[in-house]
Amino acid sequence: MKNSLQSLLCLFILFSFSFSLAAQKVVETTNESAQEIDLSDRQAILKTIENFYIGDHTGSIKHKKLSMHEKGAYRYVDRNGEYAESIFKLDSDDSDQNYKEELLSIEIYDKLALARLRLDQFNTELPEYKLMILHKAGGEWKITSITWGFGITQ
Repeated sequence: MKNSLQSLLCLFILFSFSFSLAAQKVVETTNESAQEIDLSDRQAILKTIENFYIGDHTGSIKHKKLSMHEKGAYRYVDRNGEYAESIFKLDSDDSDQNYKEELLSIEIYDKLALARLRLDQFNTELPEYKLMILHKAGGEWKITSITWGFGITQ
């Protein structure tokens, strides 16, 4: 009887240990796949932002359409303190080569992302800060809103 109890106890410990290892493996696998998804989303967001700036600097309609949602808009307070808004013009070949952009950060919240950028204007000393809101719809990341501030010193 004593040997049976010892055998059962050994089997129970062995079973518990192997179950614990299997559970850890599932958790590790789940975390790894979540990281892969985050990294692929981050890469797609970076590519979207890159396409936006190619379009903005060169006037490339192709790059504008790759990066901006057709119903998206610029929303900002102008230099006179007045709110202004304009829908993205994806068919416009206008360009702006008077600045250099620097990506400061990207925050991803499932299908929503916020990109923070600093723009060094070539004709002013103060940088401009830009926030881009991106949404993932139909499997693609698109910029849905761009807002910025002028003359920010901090």
